[in-house]
Amino acid sequence: MRWQIPIVWVIGSVVTGTIAVLLTTGRGYLPLRPVPLLSGQEMFTLVVLVAALFIALFALGWRTVEATWLRWSDPRSVVLWALLVGGAGLGGWGFAAAVTFDAGFSLTAQLILVYTCGGLPFALVAGMLARPVVVNAAAVVITVIAVLVGLTMMDSPLQTLVMFLQFFVGGGGIRLL
Repeated sequence: MRWQIPIVWVIGSVVTGTIAVLLTTGRGYLPLRPVPLLSGQEMFTLVVLVAALFIALFALGWRTVEATWLRWSDPRSVVLWALLVGGAGLGGWGFAAAVTFDAGFSLTAQLILVYTCGGLPFALVAGMLARPVVVNAAAVVITVIAVLVGLTMMDSPLQTLVMFLQFFVGGGGIRLL
């Protein structure tokens, strides 16, 4: 079960990296293409990638349920683990994307970061749910440090995060800086 967190990292990095390539291909002058501006095929690919993420996390959770605090003897604990790791991981990945866009990272740097470190938010959530208390504490401390570093890298964090979310989900009706 010691491989649970590294495998979560790999799954998260591969899926989020592929999503990042999908959202940045053919973006024109925009930092990325908002979800409403994706074609039908691209939207289908996005849904398949997110579904694959959650299915892979469920399969991993099923095999490693004894490594977590959620050790009930029914599938609900595995579903809960997969939803927590996947949902919070995607939220953390979105936060990291907003930070890198606001900090002015190049597209190449962002794609390298997402393919190597895109699984970190997923691994941190899995670490918070892992059984040894030391792993929980380490995951919480690393998460707090990462969030604080991200917030200090942005000029106006709240406005930036709201603008990024509105742009990404709303379709580009936001004035770009």
